[in-house]
Amino acid sequence: MKTRRLSWHVRKMALSLAFISGLALIVFSCKKDEDDGVITADEMAEAVVQSFSSEGGGLVIQTNAALSVVAAANTDNTGKLADQCGVPYEKTRTSANADTASYYVWSYGITWTGMLTCTEQVPTQYEFKATGRALYDFPRMSSDDSVNNKIVVTGLSNDSTFYKVSQTYIRTGTQQSKIGKMHKFTSTVTVSSTNMYVNKTTLRITSGTATVNIKGESSSGKSFTLSGTLTFSGNDAASLVLNDTKYTVSWIR
Repeated sequence: MKTRRLSWHVRKMALSLAFISGLALIVFSCKKDEDDGVITADEMAEAVVQSFSSEGGGLVIQTNAALSVVAAANTDNTGKLADQCGVPYEKTRTSANADTASYYVWSYGITWTGMLTCTEQVPTQYEFKATGRALYDFPRMSSDDSVNNKIVVTGLSNDSTFYKVSQTYIRTGTQQSKIGKMHKFTSTVTVSSTNMYVNKTTLRITSGTATVNIKGESSSGKSFTLSGTLTFSGNDAASLVLNDTKYTVSWIR
């Protein structure tokens, strides 16, 4: 049996073609996997979801802290709520945790200021402002933010079973995603509600809706914005609809 031997020139050409083909395959693969820097809906949703986190100094812990002041002012130990008419309130609360084993690390310092408005010594509304800084490092995202919230509480009479809360919560900062292509981005999350109802005994949110908006920019300069609605379901959770996709928001882990 004869064995055909390629000439050096033919072999050289074959090797060159193989090299070029391999290089083309590598370039094609790189282009296929190249990150375009666009923040995904899931990453935006995660930033919104974590804005409610109790550990991360989110909306729920801010609301609960304000309502705790209202409830405490109306106990037998401190007198009637009306005794607080026109009296300024201010308190700073801090919390920190470094449970690296569970991948939940957070730190926040938030100051609440407030005042009860009354008409002829009858309480009508208790208005609070919450401002501060909140950081978290959770399994799906880390964040470093400033937080601002205006909280107005009505339904103060004793014949009402629920507090009615209106608020505008704004969280602005930098996030590092740990899902998808793990983008880094800056964002502002705004949550607005006028009909959040809270049980006066448990201080848990029972029902209500809110509008949600997130906007920002990726580290590569790609801007984004997304709006949706949130519905509180009364079991320490809510459903969030963004871009026709439904997400579950829970502040009890």
